[in-house]
Amino acid sequence: MKQVALILFLFFFAARVWAQEETPSPTEEKPPEEVEAPAESPTEAPVDEKVDTRVQEAVDKLAGEARGDMEDGPFLVRMEGAVTLNYVFSESPDSFLVTYTFKLDEVVRNRVDVRKGNLESAAIAKGFLAKWPNGECNLKISNSTVPYELIFNRTKPTEARVDFKLKDSILEVWESLCNFADAPGSKFNTRGNPEKWLDAALKKTSPALRQLTLPLRPGEPTSSVFKIEKYQAPDLPVGTVEIEGAGTVSVEWPR
Repeated sequence: MKQVALILFLFFFAARVWAQEETPSPTEEKPPEEVEAPAESPTEAPVDEKVDTRVQEAVDKLAGEARGDMEDGPFLVRMEGAVTLNYVFSESPDSFLVTYTFKLDEVVRNRVDVRKGNLESAAIAKGFLAKWPNGECNLKISNSTVPYELIFNRTKPTEARVDFKLKDSILEVWESLCNFADAPGSKFNTRGNPEKWLDAALKKTSPALRQLTLPLRPGEPTSSVFKIEKYQAPDLPVGTVEIEGAGTVSVEWPR
């Protein structure tokens, strides 16, 4: 992020002069699309309108599968969450907002079950890295896919512990995509070193992702909430970030 912002600062005035003196050859690449607005409340667990249908389809398939050592199993364990990052520049009143989301589903068959997979996460930015009368720079973020391990331990008929850990850091590639109204078709794209804002936030959940407790009521969907209380982190010398978030771990049973 620091490298991107500093490059943009140095490039800003030179880009305007260059754009006025030369007419760059147009390219076929389209300017970046506008990003969608994030969820209004970062402190609430994310809601997916298609969850009910997809979850039910998944648990329906479990009825004919091996039950493992639980008489009332198998069932579906889902974890999902959303984290928001508000970035404020040190030398400017401007800011932008990034919303991260992640989700995973695992089928649990045994009282103690270890599930492994790859966590995919997404990031949507709202706002601009830079904006001036004749142009703007949008932010595109691509997150790496990382392996995870989820350990399910049913300590009581009505309670389970969930230990979730990532095997590697989530790396975020921040890319600045600039376009110029007075030089249609021109572009200026830059990248900085990978960021780890989401990865750091997931280490601050309460309770910790490695110490989640999940209530169980056979035949009924249940869930437990984890939160990331709002905190600030400096990103010197460019600006400051403010981060908060929430998520759930839940169970769906076959009908």
